[in-house]
Order: sequence, then C-alpha cells, then structure tokens
Amino acid sequence: MKIRGVTFLAVLIATSLASALIAEDKPPTLTGMFPQGAQRGSSAAVTVSGEFASWPLDCWICDDRERETNLVCKTMKAKGKLTITVPADAQAGVYWLRLYNKAGASSPRPFLVSELPDTIEKEPNNSAKDASLLDKSGILVHGRLEKKGDVDSYAVELDADEILVADLLASRTLASPMDGTLQITSAAGFVLAENDDDQEMDPRLIFRAPRKARYIIRIFSFPSKPNSSIQFSGTAAHIYRLALTTGPFIDRAYPLAAALAGPAEIRLEGWNIPAAKKLVKLQAAAARGAQLLRIPGSINAVPVERDDFLSITEEDSQSSGKLPVFKETMVISGLIGSPGERDSYVFTSPDGKIVEVSVLARSLGSLLDPVINILDDASKTVSEKDDSEGGLDCSTRFTPTANKPYRIELGDRFSHGGPRFFYMLRMGRPARDFSLKLESASFVLEKGKKLELPVTVERHGGYDGKIVITAADLPKGVRSTTVESLNGKDSAKAVKLVLESEGAALGIPFRITGSSDLESSPRKWAGFQVPGRKARFTKPWLTVRGG
Repeated sequence: MKIRGVTFLAVLIATSLASALIAEDKPPTLTGMFPQGAQRGSSAAVTVSGEFASWPLDCWICDDRERETNLVCKTMKAKGKLTITVPADAQAGVYWLRLYNKAGASSPRPFLVSELPDTIEKEPNNSAKDASLLDKSGILVHGRLEKKGDVDSYAVELDADEILVADLLASRTLASPMDGTLQITSAAGFVLAENDDDQEMDPRLIFRAPRKARYIIRIFSFPSKPNSSIQFSGTAAHIYRLALTTGPFIDRAYPLAAALAGPAEIRLEGWNIPAAKKLVKLQAAAARGAQLLRIPGSINAVPVERDDFLSITEEDSQSSGKLPVFKETMVISGLIGSPGERDSYVFTSPDGKIVEVSVLARSLGSLLDPVINILDDASKTVSEKDDSEGGLDCSTRFTPTANKPYRIELGDRFSHGGPRFFYMLRMGRPARDFSLKLESASFVLEKGKKLELPVTVERHGGYDGKIVITAADLPKGVRSTTVESLNGKDSAKAVKLVLESEGAALGIPFRITGSSDLESSPRKWAGFQVPGRKARFTKPWLTVRGG
C-alpha cells in the first residue's frame, strides 16, 4: 500500500518518531508517590503519580539540607514504577525526589527514611474484624484513604497501663489533602480516645491502656479545604504515614535553644523515654540553625535551635527575678504549665533602639496559641500581638525608652495550658536582611539562546543596601550575568539574570546567590516553595537543550 508514493510503514515510523520527540519535549510533573518512605537498609517499590509523557525517567535525590545522598533510585520498565534503595548507614529523616528528562524536571517531593520497620496498608481494613494486627513496639504504616467514605483500621495488643503513641503524618510534609482524625476503640467499637488537630491538621494520640486487650486504631479524614459535602473524604492523593509505638517518642527538647559556643544540657521530654536517654549534652556547633536530636528506637527527632545568642530558661528568669539587661539577641525557653497561667518577664534596654519580640510555639509542635502583651512600668500596654501572618505564632516590635523597665506577658489565646504548651521567646533587634525568591522549580536553557531568569528581592527590617545577584554551581559551558539590586531603584524588588550556554545538553541542580558584594560570606540562596516544606527549596533545576 502506498500513500502518494510513500509507504504506509514509513508513515508509521515517522509518526512514532514524531510522537517520541513530542513526548521528550515535555518535562515530567510529580504529584505524589506510594509508599512514601522506607526503612534504612531496605528497598521500596514505589508508584509515582503525575504526568509522564516519556518513560523511563532519571531520578535525583537529596536530603533535607539539599545535599546529595547515597540513596539509589531506578525507574522500572513499567510506567510510573521505580525502586528506591536506602543504605543501612543513611540518616533517618526527610529526603526529596525529583524526576527529570531531556526536557526538564519535576518539583521535589518528599520521601521518608526511618530507623523503624515499616509496612504497607492491606485492604480491606474498614472494620475492626479486618484490621491488621501490628507490632506495638514500633512500626510505620504507609496508607491511603483511596475513596470517599474510606476508613482504615489497625489492631494492637496492649498490656494494662502500657502507653501507645499514635502519630499521623499527612498534611505536614506529605502535603496530603487530609484533615485527619485518629480514634482508638475497643474491639467492640467503643471510642476510648480521639484526636483531630494536634500537629496542625494532623492528629496525635497518647493512649494509656486501661486493661490488657486488643485495641483498634481507626483513621478517617475530612477534606483539608472545607466543602459542602458531609462525608469522609478520600482520593488517590490522600496518603499518610501512621507511626505506632510503645517505645520512645520525643515530644520536645528543653531548653529549645542553645548557644553555638556550647556546652549545653538538653532534656528530652515525651513518652516511654528511658531515664538514661533523657539528658543530652551538646558541644559547640559550627553552623547556625536547627540541630536535630534523636535516640535509638525513637520514631521521631526534635530540633534545638543553635545560634550566637544568650539562651536562658523560664526557671533562670524566675530565680533572678528579672532578665539580664537587653543588649543583643536573647532566647527564653518556657512553658505555660497550667490553664490560665501567664508568664511574665521584666527587662530593660540601655538604648532607645527598636526591639522585636517573637514567640515560636505551634511551628515547634507545641499546643500553645501564644499571645504577647508588652507593658510599661505603669502597666500600660505598649504592644500586643496574637497571630502573625501565616500562622498562630506571633511577633511584634516596639521602641523602648532607654533604661526603663518593661514587662512581657505571655499566655495562651484561650487560657489553656499543660505540659505540652511550651514556647521559645526571642528578643532581638529586627534583622536588616534580605531574601530572594523564585517562582519556578525548573528552568530550560536552549543552546545558543538567552534565558531570562526573574528573581524577586524581599528586603526585611529596612535593609537598604546593595545586593549582588548571580548564578552558582553552573555546569561547564553555561554563563550567567551578575546584576545588582539597588534600594530606591527599579531593581529594588526584582531583577533578571541572563543565562547562556555553549555546552552539551544536560540537566543539573544549580543555585542563585545574593550578597552585599561578590566576596561576601555567608551568602543568601534564592528559593522556591515546595508543598509540605516550610523552608524554601534553594536548588532549582537547569536543563540545557540543543547541545
């Protein structure tokens, strides 16, 4: 058979090649994966969801600090299937997976690595009679509420007075569209304990068994974005990781902060923590930021903030009657230990410079909804703050009179209190600083052409200095312009970098850096938002084509 002198076979081959080229011109999108984690020293067969015009794809994995790791990811022949191998010496925590091809890369998605064994939900499990019996000593369940009305059930056998911690991770980190609920029931179905929003929209239950028996853990969800439906929600995207343990579970560290210079003694608080493991001694730290503390056998880790500041506790302040004279940054770790309690701190400043007072609580896993009230020596309110933009934690600024006493009062918005109502109160000068933001996770550069890359400049605390911005970690053959953001000019809030390439085709993570000059250190990295991650991701992807 011929079509205008061209064989049908030739047309078929040409059409297939054209389809392949079109597919290769579309970068993948990654919207989720299941299961979403694995134990150290194991491999997981993972199904990914998203749009994949071509297959197989390449994988790239980094840890939560965006460092490359020794986790190994391989895509299988079957579309949407891959294998992730976790070495036995990998650190437990959150990792980030990207899929990419010659056309571009997906945004990163989380993959959870644990010290404890894990398992995958087995359907049917809607009722107590179908609930899988799990090891109470510590296990992670990767599950999914697959359809509307879905309820997942699991069973554990507990001794009298044994404490079980059940913690659901869904909305946090996994960005699952769940407002989940946890229940613990008797085998006959009587609800013995229930929790909805303990950690943001994710529930956590601490249950002491009243007697030796089999108990049922039940999970269901409402939509994270409320709608008019009156039913439990569920879709393929409703993924979760359920942690169940009668072993150690760390709720918080106390104090919540420690100076970089060290040493410091930190007490771990939570459930089922051996007495010998409760005290941790910290030495000097090299880097600012959160230092994660964990103990063997624990499902989770908790942060301790390390920085160049004075770190004290509520008890230190009470013993002296007032705070040290305020000069630089001071951090106070405290607790609203009972309903209606209000903690009070008296301080003076030797100058009349502006002071910023902030409280971190909910963002650290506390149940406290903090309210700050600052009063002068006549008990007149100088500043009051409840919620800040983006959350329940709060921050306020005011200008004190030099050497005049002021009192900070801190309590819960609804006068609640208890052992889990902890907080970190920070006093300091408002940071005159800047940050850089990207709107995209991935960029494509055609060989021989120019790519304009927009960067949003955010100035904080009245920062009015020059900011020098350029690209870093570029592959051989790729060049970047260097641009300046000048306060009071058009470039104050946004600039455009220009990339060019004469190199080979490739895909690689890179960075965009900003500083007061090219020699300054440390530098700021431009970042983009990733679902489930509070901090911006600072390694966008660069695809060079046509080489």
